[in-house]
Amino acid sequence: MKLLTAALVVLTATFARAADPAELIVHNAKVVTVDAKFSLAEAVAVRGGKVAAVGASADVLKLKGPNTRVVDAGGKTVLPGLYDSHVHPSGAALSEVGDPIPDLRSLPEVFDFIKKRAATTPEGNWIVLRYAFPTRLKEARFPTKAELDAVAPKHPVLYHAGPAGMTNSMGLKVSGVTKDTKNPTNGVVVKDPVTGEPTGMLRSAYGVLKGVPGGGENVSAEKKREAVKKLFSLYNEHGITSVSDRNAGRGDLDLYLSLQKGNELTVRVNVARGFSPGGTRDEIARRLDDLPGKDGRGGPTGVGDEWVRVGPIKMFTDGGMLNGTAYMREPWPKGDTYQITEDGYRGLLFAKAEQLQIVCEEAARRKWAVTSHTAGEGAMDVLLDAYEFTHRLVPITDLRFCITHANFPSKDNLERCKKLGVCADVQPAWLYKDGHTLLKVLGPERMRWFQPYKSWLEHTTVGGGSDHMLRFDPLDSTNPWSPWLGIWTTLTRKLERGGVLEPGEALTREQALRLYTINNAYLGREEKEKGSLEVGKLADLIVIDRDYLTCPVDDVRDTKVLLTVVGGKVVFERK
Repeated sequence: MKLLTAALVVLTATFARAADPAELIVHNAKVVTVDAKFSLAEAVAVRGGKVAAVGASADVLKLKGPNTRVVDAGGKTVLPGLYDSHVHPSGAALSEVGDPIPDLRSLPEVFDFIKKRAATTPEGNWIVLRYAFPTRLKEARFPTKAELDAVAPKHPVLYHAGPAGMTNSMGLKVSGVTKDTKNPTNGVVVKDPVTGEPTGMLRSAYGVLKGVPGGGENVSAEKKREAVKKLFSLYNEHGITSVSDRNAGRGDLDLYLSLQKGNELTVRVNVARGFSPGGTRDEIARRLDDLPGKDGRGGPTGVGDEWVRVGPIKMFTDGGMLNGTAYMREPWPKGDTYQITEDGYRGLLFAKAEQLQIVCEEAARRKWAVTSHTAGEGAMDVLLDAYEFTHRLVPITDLRFCITHANFPSKDNLERCKKLGVCADVQPAWLYKDGHTLLKVLGPERMRWFQPYKSWLEHTTVGGGSDHMLRFDPLDSTNPWSPWLGIWTTLTRKLERGGVLEPGEALTREQALRLYTINNAYLGREEKEKGSLEVGKLADLIVIDRDYLTCPVDDVRDTKVLLTVVGGKVVFERK
């Protein structure tokens, strides 16, 4: 790292004529540019929504005009705006519209919550607790059917944890689920190995339940719009200026376009279009052709502008790590964490290689990038087989195919990613929140390759994200979306319940910051527009309350943002 030289200031002079004063100047700062050399500067000027100059304060201040807003940073650090590569804004926003969703940390708290709901819910009506991951409970396990029966014997109950969940006896009864119920496609109604009766555990089999209420159906379009705006303002407060909606329908895309049209967006959105891999080749091709829509704004990858841009298509290869449905190379150990009783159970594979190959090939021919939810290492093998197959027919290197989550890359799979130009979006908060339970279940040998950030960066580009789904709180939501928690986790690899997992895979300050800025821009093919503070790039920047590069590492987690600027416009300012 080095201070920008006078030569660079001269280089920016073509953007810095006195006749064109800047609209905003931040000076007397430590500007971390995140350019190729990770250069440092003292000031940055903004004009027309873009960076007009970066350099020494005295030189940049020459761009001051009568209407220029000048911010004296008082020596504070300036960074590029942060980018979260994986959020679900609509779902998270709607989760705060209705009744508050509790942050439950133990089974007694879960049971107390269900009891209270049962006291106010008419008998026979469903009680649903969504995305309650057992890995985050003190007991580190799913509740049993008998336990759910005891707290709500007259109500059907669903303890939902993503692809897997538990229901009680009443839930099975009202749904007509018995020992004779057949497994749905790609799902399992788990049955007692002795009696054959359903245990209440459903793995990607919620379709057998009847009458389970959804979430957010009765929320008006205006309430949804306001909730998303509120969420985006909270993202701004914590330094986030760009996100990737990692599984958007056309309605989500239209909402973002509407907010943009009304000049109400404060976060730039890269929109991954949800896509099912099912169907024949002709059906898949037809759906891909229809995805852009009559207005042409729904795709393919890259369509859009600096505010709303279409990203990859998004599929699901397997289940999840936090509920015991990720598709692994070796069987999941038996135990009560995930209620696994079967021999040789490896998790759930939702899409076979042959089907993925068809989707990837047809997508690549139409210039779509592809990503797929891939949690287990077995699923990553299958997905990379499909990517390699496609590459032999239609080169994918420039399309930047991606792997979403990519929790367990092997050395071999990292080499395959390097060869194919495949990148990944990873969720560091999972290491912090869930690493303790996963270590207990899988053991240290298998956990050696759990989110190996350093090894990833030695082979390809990965970006940091949260998979934010529910609630607004940056630390207590599902999943925690504070970028500072994510950055700190990559620096320390500390676990919430104590200990450090594979410290040799920790990142440097420079690498961790790139993970949430320029790397995510690269994933979205936007690195020429944002992700660093360089002349001509979008003026997305933040001022923070501490020196990110030199403060004690544990202070990084508690970083406070003082000012957030998107496109030269101040969208958050701490009073």
